[in-house]
Amino acid sequence: MAYLWQKIAPMDPIMVKTDQIREWSNEFRLIQPEAVRSMELSMRSTGQLQPLILLKNDDGYHIIDGIKRYRAALEIGLEELQSLVFEVDMVMAKAMILHYNRHSSSLSMYEQGLIVRSLVHDHGMSQKEVARVLRQSHSWVCRRLSLIERLLPEVQDALRMGSITVSHGRELVKLPRGNQGQALEVVTRERLTSRECAIVVERLLKAKGTQETGYIYSHSREVIRQAMQGDKLHDSRLSDHGNRLLKARELLRLQVNILGGVLQSEHTSQLSAEQKAMVLPPMDELVAPMGRLTDIIHQTLKSYER
Repeated sequence: MAYLWQKIAPMDPIMVKTDQIREWSNEFRLIQPEAVRSMELSMRSTGQLQPLILLKNDDGYHIIDGIKRYRAALEIGLEELQSLVFEVDMVMAKAMILHYNRHSSSLSMYEQGLIVRSLVHDHGMSQKEVARVLRQSHSWVCRRLSLIERLLPEVQDALRMGSITVSHGRELVKLPRGNQGQALEVVTRERLTSRECAIVVERLLKAKGTQETGYIYSHSREVIRQAMQGDKLHDSRLSDHGNRLLKARELLRLQVNILGGVLQSEHTSQLSAEQKAMVLPPMDELVAPMGRLTDIIHQTLKSYER
C-alpha cells in the first residue's frame, strides 16, 4: 500500500533557490556539525546526488528531508538545489520526516519521539492514530513518547546542544526525573562516555539511601573504575580459589573506598546527635578485624616474598 503523499508525488525534481528554503524540520532533528562538514566534502566532490524533500505552503518552502544537504549547500555557496516539492498538511509532513529516514536509520529514537510528541500534543492525535499514520505499532509509539515525556527538559536541552549523545539520554531516562539533573552534571563535568554513564546510572538505581547516592555523584570516576574492574573479577588462568581471592580483594577495596567516602562526607558531620550515637560507635568494632586482616596480609606477603 502506498503512502498518501506517494500518490501525489511530483514526477521530477525542480530547482529551488536556497534563499527561499526554510529549516522547518530542524526542531525534530539533532544535526551535528561534523555531519554537515562530511556532507559538504561529499557535495564538493560529487555534487548533489539526492534532491531535497520540501513542503510548500503559503510561507514558502520548508525542509522535510535534506537539512545536511541544505546547510552544506550554503557553505559551498550554491544558489539552487534540486528538490521534490509536496503540498501536504503538517501531519503528513511530519510523517514524511520519518518515512524518508526509515532506511538510513539517521533518526534517533529521541528524534522519532519528538515527532510523535508533536503529533499527539500539537495535533491532538491519539497514540493509535499516530501509529496508524506512521505505520508503526502502538508499542513503538508508546516507547518513543515515554522517552520524551520522562526526560528532564535540561537533559533534552543538552541533547539539542550536543553536550551529550542520544546514548547518554537513553541511560539518563532510566533515572527518576528528580535525579536526572545531578546525573547530567556528572556526565558533562567528567565527560563520561555513554558506557561510563550507564555504569553510573546502574549504581544510582541500586544505591541505598542518600549517602551512597552522594558518594556516587562525588566519586563517579572511582565508582566507574571499580565497576570496570568488577567485570574482570574472573581470570581463566586462576583456580577457583585464586578467583575467590581476586574477587574478595577487589570487593574489599570497593567497600573500603565507599566507607571512607561516606565517613568523610559533610553529610556525616550534619547527622543529629541521636543518629551519630546509633551509627558511629559501632564503627569501633571494625578496627580490631581490620587490624587482624592487616597482619594476615603482611604475613601472606612475607611468605610470598620467600
